[in-house]
Amino acid sequence: MRTAREMRRLTTVFLEGEPEARFHSGDLRRAAHLTGQRLSALLEKLRNLGWVDDGFDESSPDRLPYYVLTDVGRRELTRP
Repeated sequence: MRTAREMRRLTTVFLEGEPEARFHSGDLRRAAHLTGQRLSALLEKLRNLGWVDDGFDESSPDRLPYYVLTDVGRRELTRP
């Protein structure tokens, strides 16, 4: 049950962003009120479903990873 609530909080953050919004893990963690470990597990699940994609910010000197909600993910998460 805890995982379902955490997943709902995380997917809500993605859905509240613009369709092409890129989210860094720290921002997602804070917005969804998750620990880093929980966030990693949930993001892995969403990536495996094809609902979230990831990449690296080439303009950042640290090459920070970012996450985006895919079209498939948006469609699945907004289905009635």
